[in-house]
Amino acid sequence: MKNLNDSYKEIDGQICVCTQEICEKLGIARKTLTEWESKGCPKSARGWWPLWEILKWRGLIGNGIKDEEDVAGMSIATKKLKYEMDLKREQAEKAEFANAVIRGEYIRKEDVTAELQRFFVILKRSMFGFSRKIANELSGIVDSIEARRIEKMITELTSDALEQLSIDGVYTATKKKKEKT
Repeated sequence: MKNLNDSYKEIDGQICVCTQEICEKLGIARKTLTEWESKGCPKSARGWWPLWEILKWRGLIGNGIKDEEDVAGMSIATKKLKYEMDLKREQAEKAEFANAVIRGEYIRKEDVTAELQRFFVILKRSMFGFSRKIANELSGIVDSIEARRIEKMITELTSDALEQLSIDGVYTATKKKKEKT
């Protein structure tokens, strides 16, 4: 039994098949494949043929195949080639994704979650610290009861903002009615 990795590989984003394999799958001789090449059959590299492009070039698939009804009209061998091509394309995409993860182009969910949790704990502590700092700064200008009211108001606004952000992801300031004097 042949190793499939020896028969298929990706070249320029296309699934390519070795000469021997394409001849076996299409039931043709190497001489026929050489004749096709001279007539414009797509070729990726020496000894490697883009399966999907050859099937399109031959008019077997790709020209208007949109659903299973179009596939139903194909011969068994053509269907097999089409589904093998689809499988190889999916395997290539999976391998590309795995390589991107290895290269560090994606971050693990656990790492992102831990970093965001740490960030929001620090943000919450910092924001609640502002009300105390502002009240201390104002205590020299206004009496201590008024400074405590300002601190309480800022703490409530901060708490409301953080709660809205944690639930809805958006903060909308609440509008208070103006008091008549």
